[in-house]
Amino acid sequence: MKFRKTLAALTAMCIAVPAAAATAASGLTPYITGDVNGDCVFNLADLVLFQRWLRGNTDITISMGGDVNSDGIMDVFDLSAMRKMLINCIASAPEPSYAPDSRNLCAGISSSHAGGLAADEKFINSQAEFTVEMFRKTYAENKDPENTLISPYSIMQALAMTANGANGKTRTEMENVLGGGMKMEQLNKYLLTQRLRTVNNNKSEYNDWQIDTANSIWAINDENRIKVRPTFLQNCIDYYDSEFYISPFDETTLNDVNGWVNDKTHGMIPSILDNIDIYDVMYLVNAVAFEAQWEEPYFEYNMKESKFTAADGSEQDADMLCSHERYIGDDDTDGMIKYYSGGNYAFAALLPDENTTVDSFIENLTAEKLNGILNSNKDNKIEARVELPKFSYEYDNDLSEELVAMGMPTAFDAFADFSEMSSIANKNPIHIGAVIHKTFIELDENGTKAAAATLVAMRENAVAPIEQKEIKDVVLDRPFVYCIIDTETKLPVFIGALNSL
Repeated sequence: MKFRKTLAALTAMCIAVPAAAATAASGLTPYITGDVNGDCVFNLADLVLFQRWLRGNTDITISMGGDVNSDGIMDVFDLSAMRKMLINCIASAPEPSYAPDSRNLCAGISSSHAGGLAADEKFINSQAEFTVEMFRKTYAENKDPENTLISPYSIMQALAMTANGANGKTRTEMENVLGGGMKMEQLNKYLLTQRLRTVNNNKSEYNDWQIDTANSIWAINDENRIKVRPTFLQNCIDYYDSEFYISPFDETTLNDVNGWVNDKTHGMIPSILDNIDIYDVMYLVNAVAFEAQWEEPYFEYNMKESKFTAADGSEQDADMLCSHERYIGDDDTDGMIKYYSGGNYAFAALLPDENTTVDSFIENLTAEKLNGILNSNKDNKIEARVELPKFSYEYDNDLSEELVAMGMPTAFDAFADFSEMSSIANKNPIHIGAVIHKTFIELDENGTKAAAATLVAMRENAVAPIEQKEIKDVVLDRPFVYCIIDTETKLPVFIGALNSL
């Protein structure tokens, strides 16, 4: 992320310096060449705005910035010059080490400094509903319900980027599922603030935690199959700090996407894709890496050997971490909260009543119940004496069925409308083909490491599959029979044998 932002800054300088030098020499007020919306940077937003202005559909803020070729007139020649400026900056950007075969088209493009919205009751309730509903359905669908782990934050980041490319009924359904009906324009702002809150700018011995969030978009290098709209791309840059790669969607792309995920999750999730479907045209990927030390770490005297009774009734050896923590709970739940260094994040455990199975507990879990438990015992008058087992595991799932059941089926079928994502979606429709989600967690006496990756695969509507035929060699280098046939009846019109040339 720092790499890309550095490139963006250098690119902005290469664009702005000639303009600044010229204006300084003439004594005029400095301006950024190409900046027509007045945000002091040149990016895709200026290109789109200038194009609309040429059509007479809008006004521009900084007229001097639009005269890119300095001929005193703003016209289509300036628009052409703007495009060349972006292309030149993109072409001169070095490739990241984990994606040597894919071209990053965001390396020279700056964010438009979009504003966020602070989390309020509306946003919190919508995300709690999404979290509980996704968890319930994922747990119910999981073939191995003993160890289920999802990251609603990661899933939301990937799907929200995707929803910015949806239109009509497809967009409405996605807005209902992702934000409880709020418009994407508003949800984008909430999610921007949420993502920025995960950045620890004051890491120290007493504030030892980090959450690294990364987003990327990978599009096939074939404009006959998908042509990404600049406005969609700019939204993903502004609100999700997304990178954008053009790639051939072959073995190199498979390696690049997996390498990107491995890098962004600090090696906790080595890969997200096993293969590339022949109809895949775009991937929207999120990766999250969480690492935090306990605010009060465990020492040797806090640990003991014990037993853990699994869901099938079997007993397993367990290393227990023993401590006193803040109690949380309700009538049929006992739980605890243990804080990570700095207090920004905490680990919460919820233990159902002995007469209630975990299956039943999750099945009946609601957003209101979860919020009630997590916000209980605010005065901290009840203390929990905790024994917490050390554990580590991985989890993966395709969330498509769960999301369809949650209320966004259109995005996954042939009637999906992603015309805000691709300008050729009317003649080459695309839909969501898969939502792949992988997670990892490791909890021990020092703290917790966790990672998640979510990949949304945009896929062309399937046509008749290409039949894979057996191949055999036919070398006509010796005498053979031949004929000319009627193609309707397959009867020979001529038939002969070639024995000699």
